[in-house]
Amino acid sequence: MKKITAIMVLLAVTVQITACSGLMTSDKEARQIYLLEPYTGYSGTDAGEAWPALVISVSAVPGLDTDHIQALGADARLIQYANGRWTDYLPEVLTSVIRRSLASARRFETVKTTIGSDIDYWKLKLEVQQFYGILDAANGTSSVKVRFEGDLQCHNQEHHLQLSASRPVQEDLLSIVVSAHQQALDDTSRQLMEHVINFCK
Repeated sequence: MKKITAIMVLLAVTVQITACSGLMTSDKEARQIYLLEPYTGYSGTDAGEAWPALVISVSAVPGLDTDHIQALGADARLIQYANGRWTDYLPEVLTSVIRRSLASARRFETVKTTIGSDIDYWKLKLEVQQFYGILDAANGTSSVKVRFEGDLQCHNQEHHLQLSASRPVQEDLLSIVVSAHQQALDDTSRQLMEHVINFCK
């Protein structure tokens, strides 16, 4: 009887291990990685004197320094969308996207992330404070919010920046949520270029 009981316990443990292994494998196979693209729709910025090199850096508030695509619940919890990932941790992704967005304006000598041998350069430092979906009472995604704060240094002066955008989510699908992130990021990218023009012209 003890032998039968021991066999039954062993079988149960084996089934649990197999089930966990299956879930882990399934999660890995189902992972969906989404790409954010730079904004290239700047207009009216290709005339006038060329600007010097721009050195940029982007950081994130605690909780957003991850590659998970996330939503903010009504109870202030950050909730990860199942299997949804950015191509890298969010600060690295946004640094690349914003750098390429600004470079597409073709006004800067160069846009980069490290200070090189440039004698004259401007500096942009941003912190992403919101970059997530907003969940409603039914735990559906109602909108996406994006917000940056930071400082822009040009002509030996420092200017404080606040960039924010919100986009509605028409259907609670991950691809639609990602599209709303892209639209809100495009909005803040346009705002950023407008600030650069206004502060540094």
